Amino acid sequence: MIAFCGLDCSQCDAYKATAANDMEALAELARRWGQQEESHYTPEALACGGCHSDKLNVYCEKCAVRECGKDRDHKTCADCGDYVCDRLEDEWKSWHEASWEQAKDNLDKMR
Repeated sequence: MIAFCGLDCSQCDAYKATAANDMEALAELARRWGQQEESHYTPEALACGGCHSDKLNVYCEKCAVRECGKDRDHKTCADCGDYVCDRLEDEWKSWHEASWEQAKDNLDKMR
């Protein structure tokens, strides 16, 4: 369940709520993430089956790191000769709740 960026999708609140079919948890997450981003999200917009699935939340759906990894046919950024690139570092810097240090450690272990 390691995403291209190194995030462990199985530990993501959106993934866990989706897997549990917990719309109340997704609604709370939509409220919390909406406040952080000064945006409005619906619970349905945050439903996610993980980075390597076809069901992505609004964040993962537009993720430049994910698109790059898919375009290069990599399983994760750890497979890339350009690891760690500016695109990946910019993604990590944008996170409000996830730990980029943990994501990097996940990828480093895969190299």
